Amino acid sequence: MSTPVRDAVNRLSPSACLVPGVLVLAVILPSLVGVTVTLAVLAGIAISVLCSRHPRIALTLWLLVVCFVPFWFGATDPFYLSPTALMSLLVLGAMLLFNRWEPNKIDVCILVFFACCAILVVVGWARPGDVTSALSQWLLSFLVGRLLVQRVGTEFTYRAVAVLFTVVAVCAVAEFVLRWNPYYDLTNATVQYRLWGHSQLRGGIIRSEWAFGHSIALANSVALVIPIVFATTFRTRVKVVCIALMLAAAVVSFSRSGMISAAFAVFLTLFFMKGRSDSRSGMLVLAGGVVGAALASPWIVGIFEQAGSEAEDSAQYRSKLNGLIPTMNPMGIANGYVESDGVPYFSGFKSIDSTFVLLGLSFGLFIAAAAILGTVWLAVRVISRTATPPMIGVAAVVPALFTVALITQFGALLWFFIGMVSLTGARRPESEPRRIRHDRQSQLTGAAA
Repeated sequence: MSTPVRDAVNRLSPSACLVPGVLVLAVILPSLVGVTVTLAVLAGIAISVLCSRHPRIALTLWLLVVCFVPFWFGATDPFYLSPTALMSLLVLGAMLLFNRWEPNKIDVCILVFFACCAILVVVGWARPGDVTSALSQWLLSFLVGRLLVQRVGTEFTYRAVAVLFTVVAVCAVAEFVLRWNPYYDLTNATVQYRLWGHSQLRGGIIRSEWAFGHSIALANSVALVIPIVFATTFRTRVKVVCIALMLAAAVVSFSRSGMISAAFAVFLTLFFMKGRSDSRSGMLVLAGGVVGAALASPWIVGIFEQAGSEAEDSAQYRSKLNGLIPTMNPMGIANGYVESDGVPYFSGFKSIDSTFVLLGLSFGLFIAAAAILGTVWLAVRVISRTATPPMIGVAAVVPALFTVALITQFGALLWFFIGMVSLTGARRPESEPRRIRHDRQSQLTGAAA
């Protein structure tokens, strides 16, 4: 027989159990770290509890940070945490405590990948900064895409992603037309601001970046989202308008890899995401894309011609990065790594504009090979037409990963999509004839019983 005290304890919610701890912190922290830090901690706890009870709010807040908060507005002590990483901690904190997670095969592979990266820094074979960046930016974003989307559902997630990135596309086009980015005026003294908080030019034209800090990050992030728009339940004309704006945003970024990724996303969605996209909206987008490309091509080509050898020099620099492959070790940081005045160099190269090359240089050939094997598995799913919309989005930007690292919000968004890949693609769907035979056999077995 239960006692009244035990019944009262059983009725306590996890959030209610946090109240005494919050009150203690409110009393003790001001004398230790000051009022400002105390208020920030209490606000973070409140947001975390709110997000654990309302996962849709949590997902919306995380996406808002990705879309509208620049990368350089992060915490710098004791190491740099981007705004996306900070929001990931808030939305995941209470959720990991109060919700079960049963890892699937893809989850296990991803966790082993990050465990290997963490072990490398423990044994002294990798830079601590690389591992903290991987864990805070990539792993946390993966968990948001895997666990938070599981609670919210893919339908709400797809609609939220489509709406917010349509707003991003509108802002990117407006930035190009007005030649003004509001984020450049929001200065701070961090290294990240000096690295990302400035405009880029190509052929005398200011390239759109919006809050992403780099035109390549903006364009490839938009390309990731295009298959998601196709998979929403929006009306056909709404889908067409959203995708047209995203394609326009990719164009005004003047990023070759971004424009190719956006076009590739449309192509893969129309021809390989069988049964998931609206054929009418697909044909309208395809027709509009052909007409738009025909009209815009002379203007785009003219911009690249005005840029002179700028684009060619950039391509040649990236091709030279392949010469660093022989310096890679099986596990751990590559040979030829040095630091000069705090600036890292790999055999004389400062900027490593390739995700796979950078993985090999930072963590070793085995880690880079694991990432490439993951892309091969993804390609098989796409070619066999069993790919989900997040898979199509990731596959569309794979070619760009050979020419760009996971910079600013693009890295976090890509790993968010990989989390959705794990959620939606852990089990290969059965073919239709096999499923029909299985259902018929089940009916016969039930009738016999």
